Amino acid sequence: MLSHECRGTGPAVVFIAGLGGLGKFWAPVMDRLQADYTVVTLDHPGSGNSPRRGPQTIPDLTDAVLEVTASLGIARFNVVGHSTGGLVAQTLALDHAQVLDRLVLSSTWAAADRRFRDLFEIRRRTLIDAGLGLYKAQGALLAYPAHLYDRYAATLPPRGRGREGDDPAEVAVTAERIDMLVSYSRADDLHRITTPTLVLGAMDDPIVPFHHAEQLAQAIRGAELTVLSGGHFPPTTQTDLYTSRLRAFLETPVPATSSLPS
Repeated sequence: MLSHECRGTGPAVVFIAGLGGLGKFWAPVMDRLQADYTVVTLDHPGSGNSPRRGPQTIPDLTDAVLEVTASLGIARFNVVGHSTGGLVAQTLALDHAQVLDRLVLSSTWAAADRRFRDLFEIRRRTLIDAGLGLYKAQGALLAYPAHLYDRYAATLPPRGRGREGDDPAEVAVTAERIDMLVSYSRADDLHRITTPTLVLGAMDDPIVPFHHAEQLAQAIRGAELTVLSGGHFPPTTQTDLYTSRLRAFLETPVPATSSLPS
């Protein structure tokens, strides 16, 4: 069984993490919502405490979410997908719309452009050539704005450490997940999404620049677009604001025409 967490009462909200695949990423947001919602998250297959079960693919991650919700007896839910998790959320909305009430796409994208592909190729080479420590340090340098870096970023690994002590399985899964997120896109299908949608993007996010949020909002009919700040991790760096935006969206009545097909 996949490692997951479920707490709180009320309408179900499922949170899907990004590249790292760890459900604990969502802890600050879940803490603030659990009094009014049933909040659920999971470690992706091959990440955290969830066993690997084959190649890393977005469809498999989508199935993993559905397996967890089915095991909890949750027939319908709201979904919040961050970064790579946003690709999973898009797939749920396209292929399993019957289980969704609302869709939130957070710091994510419709399709990789050249800059995006180059960025993740550099990150992949850092992972393979320089090791996990420098790869993670590079990720923090990119993810957090300068004024928040001291607060959130871990210290750099010692010089000369390289790949010493790295877990080969973690390296392999991370490299696969980078390949997965760069190559997967349902951009041509997004116009078919009818689930009420909120797109959240940060103006100071250098990993997924804000124009990706604009593209998503334009592609999905009726999608709301909200501008945030806090780099690539607003759920961590702007938790109260982020949670308030989620609440406002989840509690806004859905127009009667929102579920009509295109």
